[in-house]
Amino acid sequence: MELFQHTITKAITLSGEGVISGKEILLELCPAPPNHGIVFERADLPSPISIPVGPETAHAIDGASLVALGKYRIIYVEHLLSALNGLSIDNILIKVYGDEIPLFDGSAKAFVEAIISVGRQPQWALRRYVRLEEEIIVREGEKSIVISPADTLAIDYEIDFAHPVIGHQKFSFELSQEKYVSQVCMARTFAFLEDLAVLREKGLLRGGSLENALVLDDKQVLNPDGLHFPDEFVRHKTLDLLGDLYLFGAPILAKIKATRASHKLHLRAVKALGESLYAWRWYPSPGRAPLKPAAVSLPAFAA
Repeated sequence: MELFQHTITKAITLSGEGVISGKEILLELCPAPPNHGIVFERADLPSPISIPVGPETAHAIDGASLVALGKYRIIYVEHLLSALNGLSIDNILIKVYGDEIPLFDGSAKAFVEAIISVGRQPQWALRRYVRLEEEIIVREGEKSIVISPADTLAIDYEIDFAHPVIGHQKFSFELSQEKYVSQVCMARTFAFLEDLAVLREKGLLRGGSLENALVLDDKQVLNPDGLHFPDEFVRHKTLDLLGDLYLFGAPILAKIKATRASHKLHLRAVKALGESLYAWRWYPSPGRAPLKPAAVSLPAFAA
């Protein structure tokens, strides 16, 4: 666990294609002061709108998570939030010149590489964790998420798709920066060709290609480079869960067992956590006296 809060050392600029709009989307990731939290900003508007991350602004649709304030939203936030969770970034302002986050290659790799390239800045403020004291369970038919007390964030994810390339997969993961970089951040999102065709016909998908996701027909993966991991699909679901959990607005200490879950069920778990004040507490307590923060290097990214 990190004792102190962290931001990034300097601003980062990224750009990529929005898969919904088909337009080039500019992102600016900016350092932020202690206790600022993670805040998205619709910087493309005449009067920019700030959307702080928390259960109240968190939402999910089929295949994506988003933050929204009033009529303004930013979709596909999960991969960027996953990178921030995986690298323990607490305070950051994310300026988005559009209403979606580019998918890049469909993983969190682009965000991880960018953050590692500038490094993290420790801050003179305690990092506060949500620590589970009682179990929370959300279910939807055969889908479920069980959140139990633990001293770290540990995830057991299980998926089952009736597809010859995916099938039944399990992945267990205990969060650390090194493990996130080497085992999770490169796992790409996946989609089925027939579903993409329907979205395009409806005009809901103007961008996107084999560069943005793993695409499967009824028999195989269509991407020429194949899979990064034999179980890349369940690793990506773990990546998504790490991002969706960060929509709570603080790091969580718990053991989480997710079975056949989705963004919508992830968000139901986040909101259930927010509503179950009896089931968790802040750790450490605000009165704990800290030592002076020291700079900590990030793990090297191996392509």
